[in-house]
Amino acid sequence: MNLGVISRNVGIALICCAVFMFLSALVAALDGFDPSFSPLLLSGILTMMVGIFPLIFVRRHKDINTKEGLAILLIAWVLSCIFSMLPYVLWGGEFTLVNAWFESASGITTTGATILQDIEALPKGLLFWRSSTHYIGGLGVVVFIMMILPSFGTVRFKMSKMDVDDISKSNYQYKSNKFIHVVVSVYVGITICSFISLLLAGMPLFDAANHALSVSATGGFSIKNASIAAYDSPLIEGILVFFMIVASLHFGLIYASFATRTFKVLKNPITKFYLITIAVMTVLVAFNLVTSGTIPNVWQALRHSLFSVVSCISTTGFGSTDTNVWPVFSVLILIYAGIQCGCSGSTTSGLRSDRVFLTMKAARAQLTKIAYPTAVVQVKSDGQVIDRDLINSVSIYVLLYLLITLVMSIVYAAFGLDLMTSVSASTSMMSNVGPCFGTFGSSMSNFSTAPETMKILMGFQMIVGRLGIYSILLVFILFRKRA
Repeated sequence: MNLGVISRNVGIALICCAVFMFLSALVAALDGFDPSFSPLLLSGILTMMVGIFPLIFVRRHKDINTKEGLAILLIAWVLSCIFSMLPYVLWGGEFTLVNAWFESASGITTTGATILQDIEALPKGLLFWRSSTHYIGGLGVVVFIMMILPSFGTVRFKMSKMDVDDISKSNYQYKSNKFIHVVVSVYVGITICSFISLLLAGMPLFDAANHALSVSATGGFSIKNASIAAYDSPLIEGILVFFMIVASLHFGLIYASFATRTFKVLKNPITKFYLITIAVMTVLVAFNLVTSGTIPNVWQALRHSLFSVVSCISTTGFGSTDTNVWPVFSVLILIYAGIQCGCSGSTTSGLRSDRVFLTMKAARAQLTKIAYPTAVVQVKSDGQVIDRDLINSVSIYVLLYLLITLVMSIVYAAFGLDLMTSVSASTSMMSNVGPCFGTFGSSMSNFSTAPETMKILMGFQMIVGRLGIYSILLVFILFRKRA
């Protein structure tokens, strides 16, 4: 394994982080050189120096192997989380070393959970940095690496295979350099459109910029203590609902829809399944809120139900109201939404609707086979037969996801947490959703009271959820085999 090629490409990822630190320092400077200017500038200089060092002294390589690709993927994410801690640690305040780790990991993995009790006390430069960490992690540090790699050959191809979900790869009908163009175009397009829309809806310029960075990455960091509820605007909530849904759809299909001037994304069976799931959940939650007397007004119930369901299933995590006081039935639906999540090929995490869709198809096929043993039963989607290996891969992934979530729930329960808090916290970290129920509140609360050790574990669980279980397991399998 070539350590030089690993350090060189990880260095590029750190340079990307440093660029956003400098942008955040610029925001601090425009705000009258607020107190976050020095921490951000110093963090940017240090991160840039560490990132540039291997680029200067390590010769460029045009090819990497699987082990090197996996090492770059894992190390780039972990080091990005570590170096992203610097502005928080240098700033101080609520940011102890452990709190800075949690906030940094939450930002880079686009989880959106926070330890901050008073978000609005932060200077604008640091608030912008929090949102920037979402933007860095939204596409993935590896995609930023691929954007600026001089080679359009095997390096990009192998790195894209590491960081793009197996299911989404079957829908991307582009070569590696075209793949980057597709993803970046859609990502930046969503950011710009959401920013302009929020601005026209009456959100202040700085607020609109931060929330646009968060919603395009399906992150969830808000610059308000009360999250989106602080604006109390159905129009702003409606805009965010729209862009949360768009950002959680398959980027390749969105691009194809614009390129062909068709509604290809809406014709996709998985997209239909995803949207139907949102509609059903919204109606069920709204009905429960009305009948339980939690929100007697039907329209208000539908408003907050839709926003909360979309916020959870898209893994964004914004809040329009305090969902922690909602009935258990509604809370369980939101927890399930945070398990299923959005579509492959988007910035979401979790199981992904693709896997849930194929699992249901496979289960139906298996039941049919049991009922009619001599029948030839195939799993089909959109008229095409699904490969048996893909179905097995999906089934194993679902099993591993649920197993890890359960194990971490037990671990968190060992810290003295109740059942609801343990399960929802584990689900939230594993799917990078952000909101939690029980002791740590809802999408408008925080994890400040969590034990220090638990915060460290949560940070690593966020990374596992973001990178994907298979990527993490492959690292251990390949390197153990070598040993």
